[in-house]
Amino acid sequence: MYQVSRLLREVALTKFGFDETQRADILRARQLPAWAAAKLGEEDQRRLFALAELEHWRNMDAATLQETMTVAHFTTYFTDAIDRQFYRDYQYQAGSWQNYIYPDTVPDFRDVKRFRMTEPEGLQLRGEKQSKAQANIAPSVTSYGVEEWARDFDVSWRAILNDDLGKIRETPQRMANAARRSLDSFVSNLFDNATTQAALVALGALYAGTGRLSTANLAIGVNAMMQRTDAKGNRITFNALHLVIPPVLKVQAAQVLKDIISYGGPNSNVMAEFIKSVQVDPYIGFASPDVPWYLIADKSEIPAVTLARLTGWPGPVVSMRRSDIQLVSGAAPAAFLMGDHGTGNIVYGVHDVYGGWDDPTYAGVTDYRGIYYSSGTTA
Repeated sequence: MYQVSRLLREVALTKFGFDETQRADILRARQLPAWAAAKLGEEDQRRLFALAELEHWRNMDAATLQETMTVAHFTTYFTDAIDRQFYRDYQYQAGSWQNYIYPDTVPDFRDVKRFRMTEPEGLQLRGEKQSKAQANIAPSVTSYGVEEWARDFDVSWRAILNDDLGKIRETPQRMANAARRSLDSFVSNLFDNATTQAALVALGALYAGTGRLSTANLAIGVNAMMQRTDAKGNRITFNALHLVIPPVLKVQAAQVLKDIISYGGPNSNVMAEFIKSVQVDPYIGFASPDVPWYLIADKSEIPAVTLARLTGWPGPVVSMRRSDIQLVSGAAPAAFLMGDHGTGNIVYGVHDVYGGWDDPTYAGVTDYRGIYYSSGTTA
């Protein structure tokens, strides 16, 4: 159990407040250095010593192994190791949609209403002794809520005793992958769906086109966005747009941007005025050679697409199923006592709560004025 013991010692040292260099020095030492011991209480020193002793578990009888794992708080630190690995992998894979998806929170699982007001008309000329014209501000309403998403994962207690660090680390990686894939796919489907596409096409050329990604077609899309108006006919100004594409268009997008940037000389990046970033969404559906792409307004300007989260629940959480094993006689390692009575597996759950608009016309698009869609069907 050498690798597992070392992993848990590192987790414990991190919780005790030691930095990376200090942890490495402690793990290399044959015994706890005096400067480290001075920082720890007696109980914490006993835990570290017990965790180190687990490296020699094969020389222990069952009762000694169980006692050592108990003193070491094995279950606590093992769970913490799984948790830390999960969030490290989850953040590493974070999607890029945070740049153009508007974040919102809701207090509970009931749908909430969000109001967006139009800009008032401009000032009107008023003659002598005449009354001022009354401004008319029209509200638009969107409604959305959240749902719970969850799945269980498990790791065998045998993998712990076998010192199979690969299998142990594989569990939080799989958990993180599943949580990230589910959220990214959900976000993508808020705007990349047949309902939204049909609605934008029905709105006309200012909201949808058919051109494949090229310099000319991108310019058509940008120009269409610049002609948008609100419900009162006031012009909407976009200072930043995001080009959202599937991975298969990465090379094409790079070439398009290179062409535009080089237009007019090396210092004439005309696209910088319009395209804030290129965002790759691996969940955009297509049937080659017809590859769609989108222009989406920056979330600071228009909440074109909104992802709602439950207040106080900013991201996925990891839980552990309480063991239902109770020894009647004999002794067993703490790793066995962590598991499920039926399978012996240690079961973890990943839970998340999020949602978006489910409108019959626009699906998950909360403000259609902030999005442009091209089907990519015309060269």
